[in-house]
Amino acid sequence: MCIRDRDHVLLIDDFLANGKALEGLAKLVKDSGAELVGAGVVIEKGFQHGGQEIRDMGIRLESLAIVDSMTDDSLTFRD
Repeated sequence: MCIRDRDHVLLIDDFLANGKALEGLAKLVKDSGAELVGAGVVIEKGFQHGGQEIRDMGIRLESLAIVDSMTDDSLTFRD
């Protein structure tokens, strides 16, 4: 199946860190002529810049969980 210019696309990913995978997928969607309606991720590493860069591109991004900090023995989630 290929993406056509009349398609509406929602990108889904498991982890978002630097945002390069979503950025590349968004470019593929744009180049196809289809409409990117948003992106969803399961876990966003909020302490890295990828999520903000994706949002700054004007892409609606929803994350099920955002990790604000991570050490060897703990995780802090955003409320």
